[in-house]
Amino acid sequence: MMSINFNRSTTSIVYVVILAIAIIFASSKIGKGLQFLKSTAPIVTVKGIAERDVKSDLGIWEINYREIGNDLPKLDAQIQHDYDTTVKFLKQVGFHNEDIERSTFKIEDRLANLYLQDQANATDANRFRYIVTAGLRVRSTNVELIRKTAQTIDQLIQQGVPVAFDASSVSPNPSYYFTKLDDIRPEMMSDATKSAYLVAKQFARDSSSRLDGIQRANQGLFQIMGRDTSTLSADWSNNQNALGSIEKKVRLVSTIDYRLRK
Repeated sequence: MMSINFNRSTTSIVYVVILAIAIIFASSKIGKGLQFLKSTAPIVTVKGIAERDVKSDLGIWEINYREIGNDLPKLDAQIQHDYDTTVKFLKQVGFHNEDIERSTFKIEDRLANLYLQDQANATDANRFRYIVTAGLRVRSTNVELIRKTAQTIDQLIQQGVPVAFDASSVSPNPSYYFTKLDDIRPEMMSDATKSAYLVAKQFARDSSSRLDGIQRANQGLFQIMGRDTSTLSADWSNNQNALGSIEKKVRLVSTIDYRLRK
């Protein structure tokens, strides 16, 4: 039979290893216990709000015109006249070549429409074979010039341009956009966080508690709305409402969970 003798040095090493393992195990349990206490601590959920009034820095304006007739080459000449007249008008009020982009045009052949062919008592307007719709887009950072010029669109009509107004369009025309959200994002996030902290602090004071750090935080979404849109309005979450307004309101609502302790 083989016998193994442990000297005092070997025994000491074994004790040290066992002690180290025990300390590591105990530390792990303590850490988990602290995490458990934090996760089960009373929580208050608050919302922080930050708002900024801003001005749109980009405008897009669609100008469309429509011609009807039976002679395509003649209609093409009319469409070209409408385009040239419109461009001249826009340049006279201050727009530049880089602000103006020609849109694609659409041709509708009514003889290809079986429904119209079957109409025995079609009106004179319906007897024209072709409807040609064309136009251009104005895209500029001079939003005030777009707004002012859009209010004088009747001058184009007086010059013989058959301006087409699409009442079924969902988006306002002109539409205005705020593109510099990144410039105000950090400050608004800071303000929303401070707002949430003040609310949580007041809650803790009223409940005879103290704040014990953030358990969870949600930045929330930035909303860009018309400046005069009410927070109680159903349109508050509808971005279409903001597109027709140069003056806008940017709003951020952040949700933060704070731990409480007595």
